[in-house]
Amino acid sequence: GKDWYLLHLQITITDINDESPEWTMEPYPFLATVSPLAAAGTYVYRLHAIDKDEGINGEVEYFLLEGGDLKFEVDRFTGWIQTTGQILEEGVEYLLTVQASDIFGKKSSPVLVSVIAGERPPQFKNVSYTVFVPENRPAGHVLLKVSAISHQDRSLRYSLVSNPQNLFSIHQLDGDISLTRTVDFETEPNTFLLLVRASEDLQPLSSTVEVKAHHTWMMTGGLVTTYTLI
Repeated sequence: GKDWYLLHLQITITDINDESPEWTMEPYPFLATVSPLAAAGTYVYRLHAIDKDEGINGEVEYFLLEGGDLKFEVDRFTGWIQTTGQILEEGVEYLLTVQASDIFGKKSSPVLVSVIAGERPPQFKNVSYTVFVPENRPAGHVLLKVSAISHQDRSLRYSLVSNPQNLFSIHQLDGDISLTRTVDFETEPNTFLLLVRASEDLQPLSSTVEVKAHHTWMMTGGLVTTYTLI
């Protein structure tokens, strides 16, 4: 009769390379500073991207496409932007276009990193903020926390530049925005526009950010109406 053979096969399914690297740095835009006197190899800003492919397909490398006037380079494997040792001009902004790629050539979108040789103002972690104010909340109710970073690693203080009807207050150190009283939504505006400032201690450097506060209130019959951005 016919001969029969029993074979044991092991099949390994590998992930195809179908994903491109995606940037993960925060906050946006990507801003950095460096001392005009920085030596060669000084770390300036670290790029980071992730590739959702598994294994070797997900390994990411980094490249400087253009910009920087030969004063900066990108470490291909770590993503660190570093100085090359060429003289930096104080106060000058250097714009670097960078890109991430997996080892098989799938590329991220190019992004811009701004580096100033010197100091720059604080940077808020959001380019703007929106918050919804619930009805009947008491004075002291915290609505939102705003946060900024100092590129010089200094302490920051927060203040309200614009405060409609003195309805809001802000904690100088932690950025918590709270109500100073209960809001009457039947007689007051649907939207409040605040302007928040972050200032470096004992320094003239500061930045502002816009906060839009919209209210949510209960109509007859329990229907909730939310006022949103126009």
